[in-house]
Amino acid sequence: MSSRAWLALTLVACGGATPVPAPEPTPPRLVVLVVLDQWPQWAFEAKRPALTGGGFERLLAEGEWHTGRYPHGATLTGPGHALLGTGTPPATSGIIANEWWDRGAERVVKSVEDSAGVSAHFLRVNGLGDAVVAAGQGGRAVAISLKDRAAILPLGRAGVPVWYAPKQRAWISTQPHAWVDELNRSHPIEPRLGEVWQPLAGLAALSGTVDDQAGEVGEKGFGPTFPHDPATTPSPAEAVYAEPLGNTIIFEAARAAITGEQLGADGPPDLLVLSLSAHDYIGHGWGHESWEAWDLTKRIDAELGAFLGYLDERVGAGGWAMVVTSDHGAAPLPELSGGGRIVFEDVEDRAEAAARQLLGAGDWIAVPKAPYLYLTKPARELLPTQREELLAAVTASIQTMPGVGRVERTRALGGDCGPRTGEALELCLMIDPDRSGELLFLPKEGWIMEERDERLATAHGSLYDYDRNVPVIVLPPGRVAHAPLASPSSTTIPMTDISPLLARWLGVAPPTSLPALPAPAPAAPVTPSDDPS
Repeated sequence: MSSRAWLALTLVACGGATPVPAPEPTPPRLVVLVVLDQWPQWAFEAKRPALTGGGFERLLAEGEWHTGRYPHGATLTGPGHALLGTGTPPATSGIIANEWWDRGAERVVKSVEDSAGVSAHFLRVNGLGDAVVAAGQGGRAVAISLKDRAAILPLGRAGVPVWYAPKQRAWISTQPHAWVDELNRSHPIEPRLGEVWQPLAGLAALSGTVDDQAGEVGEKGFGPTFPHDPATTPSPAEAVYAEPLGNTIIFEAARAAITGEQLGADGPPDLLVLSLSAHDYIGHGWGHESWEAWDLTKRIDAELGAFLGYLDERVGAGGWAMVVTSDHGAAPLPELSGGGRIVFEDVEDRAEAAARQLLGAGDWIAVPKAPYLYLTKPARELLPTQREELLAAVTASIQTMPGVGRVERTRALGGDCGPRTGEALELCLMIDPDRSGELLFLPKEGWIMEERDERLATAHGSLYDYDRNVPVIVLPPGRVAHAPLASPSSTTIPMTDISPLLARWLGVAPPTSLPALPAPAPAAPVTPSDDPS
């Protein structure tokens, strides 16, 4: 598919101007969305020359490679997966972050929690699973990830989300499914929790660096350098999130879903979403320039190639279509870019000190949750003039911290995004006036934000290109093989176009065209899930 064809398809899908008609290819029986969690375009471009003979080579010999751009600065897992499934940014979807402070419940809530467990309760719009079911054609929708939010949010309230539960050391879903039970029996995860992650050969030459590169901290109990033995971590069951085994079991589950749900076996197109969560954790722990990131990418290349072959056998080479992309990018290692790190607790301490200097003893700051800072109920109940003085004092104090790029009041930035342009629009699209904090704070270029007890090699969540630009590899129906692509096209794809394109392939209405959902109720006072994702 050419860039022109991509634009034609998305214009039609989004209700835009009709292009010159082109012959419609045979609809696919299975549409697959593969999400490499935390996959910046800059990192893939650096690794592309070393990826030959595997899945990426085939993708780039049958499809097109573009730059996808997120329209907002909330470049995080929850907002990204919600946008991929709904076609809407946080200001519309309501998924402003992975978790946020709920003013009604006076506590932190996770993006997919509800009073009964987990669901798309907080999602204000419909997802692709909702669109497939609403079409009434008999199509099925399944999403699989190590993270619950990455499985639930692309689908919405319908379909089958499946995710990894470290407590059970098994796959679970919102409802029982026979094929999930069979997968847990036939491919148990627990016996593999002791497998040591040994490095592939040639990583020094591939990466151009050493194994103990400055800035690498490790993840889930693993240290900075190879080998990585789960037995040395506090919880081998949680170490799965940060090792290649995490991707292996997702591809196993994908095969089980195709068989168990009979995806792609009959007329109505089905949807399969795969989100490779380990890519995110390994990025956070070691950075995209590390041996670990190179090792994982080479392994994904091989596993992806085998999975594409499985799709050919099971569905037929012309029976499936695919988009491979990401929910967000990430920054280069600050040690390499001249940046640094901001600690959330330091922001909270600085804000609380400024508040107490102005107002006296008290608890005025609820919590900083990227990228927002929330006031406590007593602070919100101050007289308007006092509250304004408080926000001004806190803003001035945080703004002087090293690495802080900007601190803004969300009330002035959010709501009525339509007339806005440029950076004002990009900020507006990340803000939900009901859920976002009173202040928004973002790092300077090259700086990342982390928690005091969870140090990171790299992170994401800014307005910079390294966080917002991701690969978009498109294998459409009726594709024709060509020479493998060595670099992306000059076309930049708005990431809001992905959901309408997938809906078009599925032969269903885009999620945004479905009836509006009722506003979700405030969060119930339940104990938050301890899911480490």
